[in-house]
Amino acid sequence: MLMVISLIISVLALIVLLWIVMRKFPVLALLDPNNIPGEREAKFKEEIIKARVERDLTRLQGLIGRFWLSFSKFFSGFLKNKQAQLKKLKNNYQAVTRLSWSEKQKKIKNLLDVAIEFQKNEELSLAEEKMLEAISLDQKNIEAFFLLGELYQQQKKWPEARQTLSYVIKLVKHSKSDGLDGEVALQEVYFSLAEIEVATSDHEAALENIHEALEIEPNNPRYLDLILDLSIIKKDKIAALDIWEKIAVVNPDNQKLIERRHKIEKL
Repeated sequence: MLMVISLIISVLALIVLLWIVMRKFPVLALLDPNNIPGEREAKFKEEIIKARVERDLTRLQGLIGRFWLSFSKFFSGFLKNKQAQLKKLKNNYQAVTRLSWSEKQKKIKNLLDVAIEFQKNEELSLAEEKMLEAISLDQKNIEAFFLLGELYQQQKKWPEARQTLSYVIKLVKHSKSDGLDGEVALQEVYFSLAEIEVATSDHEAALENIHEALEIEPNNPRYLDLILDLSIIKKDKIAALDIWEKIAVVNPDNQKLIERRHKIEKL
């Protein structure tokens, strides 16, 4: 009996609860975020932003994909190019190692002849390439280094020219000779270095080099002309007069003698 009464009370309570909910349902519906205007607007904006971000990500992925594809092609081509160069160098090296000394010297001469022609035609990069190729065959070839130094001097690459010609002097002194096969003289290297120092306004270094050249060939008109100009620049009247006298004897037809004499008198 007690169980029946409890069951009846539970059913009645459920009916009352359902009645209350049914009465409050319209209010609960209004409280649904989807039914609130502000919430709907916020959700709409969120969906727009989400869609925009997805589009931007898709576009970015496309850009990254294209960039990576281009980079991969470039890097692949770069590697292939370097591999081809290394293979060429390897083949050249193997070919060179098989050459006899006389064959190497003949090849060097041909390379330098071609380099000189390129230099005359103002094709300086090609001339440099041939000179370096000659040097790769003989790293103590004085003529090749001297020509390379003069080429750098022509290009006004002063540090490279100075370094190369200074190395030539070491090679010449080491060989206890004024040059290789008489084609390069030590005094000419000093004279070229002096010209470089004049071009870079280092007159003290220029004087040192031209003095070295004159010790080997004291009556060379070109060397005397240069040291005279340097003496005038340094306002050394005594040295300038002494050199002027030497030039007047060695090269009396020098058309600048009178002009230079006037400059010396004004010192």
